[in-house]
Amino acid sequence: MTHKNSRASRRVLALLVSSALPLLAHAGGVKDTLDEALARQQARSDLPGFCAAIVDADGVLYQNGFGFADVAAKRRYTADTVQPIASVSKTLIGVALMKAVEQGLFTLDTHVNDVLPFKVVHPRFPDRPITLRQLATHTSGIVDRAAVYEKAYERSAAPQTSLKEFLVAYFDQKGRYYDRRNFADSAPGEAFGYSNIGAALAGYAIEAKSGMSYADYTRKFILEPARMASSGWSLDEARNDNATLYEAKGKPYPTYSLVTYPDGGLHTSCADLGRFLAQVIAGRRGGSGLLATASFEVMLAPQFDPARPPKGVDAKHPNSGIFWMFLGDGEIAHYGGDPGVSTFMAFDPKTGLGRILLANIGGEDAMTKALAGQMKNLWTTLQDYGPKLSSTRDRAGTAAGP
Repeated sequence: MTHKNSRASRRVLALLVSSALPLLAHAGGVKDTLDEALARQQARSDLPGFCAAIVDADGVLYQNGFGFADVAAKRRYTADTVQPIASVSKTLIGVALMKAVEQGLFTLDTHVNDVLPFKVVHPRFPDRPITLRQLATHTSGIVDRAAVYEKAYERSAAPQTSLKEFLVAYFDQKGRYYDRRNFADSAPGEAFGYSNIGAALAGYAIEAKSGMSYADYTRKFILEPARMASSGWSLDEARNDNATLYEAKGKPYPTYSLVTYPDGGLHTSCADLGRFLAQVIAGRRGGSGLLATASFEVMLAPQFDPARPPKGVDAKHPNSGIFWMFLGDGEIAHYGGDPGVSTFMAFDPKTGLGRILLANIGGEDAMTKALAGQMKNLWTTLQDYGPKLSSTRDRAGTAAGP
């Protein structure tokens, strides 16, 4: 290259950089404004800490943490802070089920008794088999009997009871937790009835056919491919800065784990969960390696006939995917709540924009009307800023990657 051409190249490069600066500054300005808005809301709220993220098919548009992961230690909540995410964990069962279908382990309409090493029979409708699709859409007729389900929470960093042991005790007629009340009055497939234990059973079905624990299966086919390096199914597995969980009035919860961990036991961060959600959004468009495009289409397709939905379906959640909820406004989502945990994850299939909100407070005592309103305001703020952030990416022509 001649000296003259070198000077010309530098002038062109300088022109390109200077023309991009207003776009980059605008992107930074939108993020700064969102930071300020969320920080103000956190300061006025009852939330110890939370993280928020906005993603699209290309990756993270925004992520940040606010408040404290541990109030007493003044340890800040960041986008890399790890906490349980309660029932948002079920979205991974959806992906894992579809991966198992791809591998030929079963179909969604396989009867569970063709998969499991023990029998699950609805005592009122013994001739009506329960399918994996029914488990995935909460129409199996399985009920979470409160007096038993609370035993799934153990005060330990990792469960001391195996998933199989708990499920056998619940479904085997000789099991110590078995009761006709473990099943609804409705037949399998007839009514919607949200069931954590039914979800855990779907996770165990994967375990039974794959020969791997559900934790190992999801680690191999979801966590590692999605680069969720800080995520795991217990405090012992999640390798990062773990949040302290709080109940009302800022009292920390003791350490606990979940025996039925597929239904709500994932420990993860906004950064990791954002990578997962970006892969799901990309998967609908044929751009994710987690599943084949056809599998994403099935997982995120409405499973109920709108003209004849199951009994019990309401306007707020008019339809179901495979462990994903369809909301009344058209978003595809899941949310979760557990002791010290409140979580929300959703994306708009029309815009391709997704939102995540994780907070280290929750439980019946903590979830007051005031706190619910504060979290709703945060959620709405993320919705308002998503298109602005997407616009700056489109104009600047940059993408972070899932």
